[in-house]
Amino acid sequence: MASTITSVDDSIKNLATTYQTAIKAAIEAQSAPLKRVQAQRDTLDVRKGVFTDVKNNFDALQSALQALISSQASYGLNLVSKASVIPGTAGSTVMTLGTTSESATAGDYDISVTQLAKANSRASAAAASPDIALGKSGTFWLGGNGTAALQTETASGVYSDFVASGSVTAAATSTVASSQRELGTGSYSLQVRDSGGVRQFRLVNADGNAVSIRKTDGSSGYTSEWQAMTSGAYDTGRGQTLTLDSTSSSLDSTSFYYTAKGSYIEISASDTQRTIISSINAASQPEGRDFRASIVAGKMLLTSNQTGENHSMLYTDGAGLGFDTVLQAAQNATFTVNGMSVSKASNSNLTDIVDGITLSLAGDAEGKSARLSVSAGTDKAVATMNAFVTKFNATISHLADKLATTSKTENGKTTYTRGALSGETIFSSFRTDMLYRMGRSHSNSGSYSHFEDIGLSFDKDMKLALDSAKFSEALKNNKSDVTALLDTGMSTINTVLSGYTGSSGLVTRTLTSIDSQTKEYDQRIAKYNAFLETRKQSLYNQYVGYQTQLVELGNTALMFGIDIGSVLNKSG
Repeated sequence: MASTITSVDDSIKNLATTYQTAIKAAIEAQSAPLKRVQAQRDTLDVRKGVFTDVKNNFDALQSALQALISSQASYGLNLVSKASVIPGTAGSTVMTLGTTSESATAGDYDISVTQLAKANSRASAAAASPDIALGKSGTFWLGGNGTAALQTETASGVYSDFVASGSVTAAATSTVASSQRELGTGSYSLQVRDSGGVRQFRLVNADGNAVSIRKTDGSSGYTSEWQAMTSGAYDTGRGQTLTLDSTSSSLDSTSFYYTAKGSYIEISASDTQRTIISSINAASQPEGRDFRASIVAGKMLLTSNQTGENHSMLYTDGAGLGFDTVLQAAQNATFTVNGMSVSKASNSNLTDIVDGITLSLAGDAEGKSARLSVSAGTDKAVATMNAFVTKFNATISHLADKLATTSKTENGKTTYTRGALSGETIFSSFRTDMLYRMGRSHSNSGSYSHFEDIGLSFDKDMKLALDSAKFSEALKNNKSDVTALLDTGMSTINTVLSGYTGSSGLVTRTLTSIDSQTKEYDQRIAKYNAFLETRKQSLYNQYVGYQTQLVELGNTALMFGIDIGSVLNKSG
């Protein structure tokens, strides 16, 4: 900032008042050029603020506009599926809905549930107390019997040595990696695909769910996702070693039946119900056949951690604990969808019943029916269109305000204030052009030619408004025609906007020029300030000399009895 009177006060206080006044007057007079440059700099700051607001509005408008053009990555006018449950008999909803993808297939799906999936559970005989020694001893195997095997199921319940296929030429059991759980007994399938020129694979269990196996990228991690396949021996880290052939022409899946070795606990005669269930729950059990133990009504209770037929408990009771009472057999959920039979191991988070829909069966769904209705919704498209309307109105209103000249009359005198963009004809032309393009006819391949045909028009105050119902109706019934109109009309507006936005746009170039001018003004201001500082120091030195001479003169006069106090001021 300029070196004005106030900025030199502190450094000249030791001078006589007369000299201080002289220095201030000199600096003030010589500050005039600096003040002019500073005023120009301040005006430039205001201009930059206005153009920055214009750029922000233009960028926001262009972003909202591009979401209406189907060729743009941000396109947001696709119909989005909406799902709802229509209660059946006695008001039963049968299911609850999770996520619904935008592309879920529209339609009605009648779902009738026969039975829910349930977990296997068994109970032992009752004991007088959970803390009394049971007198039982031996080895209790969980999830197996101590021997692992990897075979091919040639017929239901009939197993042979592993049969090689195109992608898996050999298979055998192997040691489970530390910190990993063994895969549970059951059928598994190695699935293969080509993706982007890369052969990939994953391992899927009998429920159709991918299981986590060792990564092939050289890291120590595990994944259930598709991963690159390379030829040679591959250790899953979960108890199996598969010899893979990534060059095979076959993309067929390879199935095998794995019998888990399991884990075990040693039971001694002094063990009680409480110590036994604690040991069971602490053991690392094969995944998918694992279960938990508890004490209920004096009995030890074993319950599978997963529902479904493929997750029934497997154990070898070498201690004779006697879990002989079957409380619940493992069972799948069974139901029909539009008459087609479906069986699932779980009741919840079912993602492959109706494409794009995640649903869960209600706890009271057995014997009940309901309808799942999936329809194409326009809520997201309407919101996208309203976002454009908001940005358009904000941009046009801002320009109108900054282009306007306002008047104010007080005491019979009228004053006029020009807007920050007054005289910027390029922006007044832009505003007019935008209003014209929004109302004009746009020739295209569809049946609509004006934006008002699909609900986009100006109200009585020349504000853009959207008739949501009219737009939704047009989008649902004539989406291709709506797309053709918006692609043509909005693309022309997008082209106009691009002349102002982006790295080479008019507004961007103007802001770059303002920054350059600001830098130049800052350099000039710095030079003026340096000059004034030097000038102030020079004047200070000059008047200090004067004052010193006068003080010395006064001292001499006193020696001779001459009174010149009216001349000197010794207050400093």
